[in-house]
Amino acid sequence: MNCKIGIPRALYYFHFFPLWETFLAELGFEPVVSPPTNQDILQRGLSTCVESACLPLKAFVGHATFLVEQGLDLLFVPQVISVFRKEYTCPYLLGLPDLVRSYLPATVRLFSPVLDARRGKGQPTFSYLRFGLQFKPPLQAFKAWRRAKAVQDELEKAQQNTNSLPGGLNILLLGPRYLTDDAYLNGNLLRKLEELGTGVITAAAYPDAITWPAARFLAKPPYWTSTRRAVGALEQAINRIDGVLSIAPFGCGAHAMQGVLVGSRISGSKAAHLQIYLDEHTSPVGLVTRLEAFCDLLERKMSG
Repeated sequence: MNCKIGIPRALYYFHFFPLWETFLAELGFEPVVSPPTNQDILQRGLSTCVESACLPLKAFVGHATFLVEQGLDLLFVPQVISVFRKEYTCPYLLGLPDLVRSYLPATVRLFSPVLDARRGKGQPTFSYLRFGLQFKPPLQAFKAWRRAKAVQDELEKAQQNTNSLPGGLNILLLGPRYLTDDAYLNGNLLRKLEELGTGVITAAAYPDAITWPAARFLAKPPYWTSTRRAVGALEQAINRIDGVLSIAPFGCGAHAMQGVLVGSRISGSKAAHLQIYLDEHTSPVGLVTRLEAFCDLLERKMSG
């Protein structure tokens, strides 16, 4: 089998791209990933997706429609319900395959394994294997999964470097990976911070084994994995950073609550907090101005 399958470069792609690409390739597909988000792709989503959707979701629809217009009639769009026990991802992601399907031609087929770690740590593995068994015998499907999981584990281990802060002005960047890792949606935020001479660490540097117990000081565990990871990462890094920069999609209730939790924790420390909400109207000029003012504030606090 040598069938092309499209993977939209958006949402949970930024978490699982090594696993997805490797697994599909091992199953005999030819994965085709959409290019990094650009104005054309985003505009496709803005003109197609329902107005109340958040910016990352509109971008996902743009990536999906782009792939279809390139002649692909098969897309990989997993239903990511939960990636950690007793936690959820996002209400939109729970129904992502159905939502995306409504914007695509009827001839387009979606492969959508259900990933729901609330049912047990092994549920995602069983779901991937069940998906793989549609195309390969059991032993080959298992080997494909084992290879993909090894590649994913290797990447996550490389990302988990909590000693990466170089000294000087250091900032903890919090936000969903589909914003922190998408340079177009976040206005090339990481490069701008680098140009301002800051050291940056993200929540991805802290594994769940660290952020889960670190967030247990909260009176009630968060429903959302991204919130728990952000709060846990902050708890681990708070004595090593000068400021916290939180980015979130405009209109996202989960990240609005996260901003409150982060702000409350920061208020008892020496660090400062800047919250930035992103939508399709976010101005790169305004973003740079806010970052420059924030870094100036942090530098004055350090020198004072």
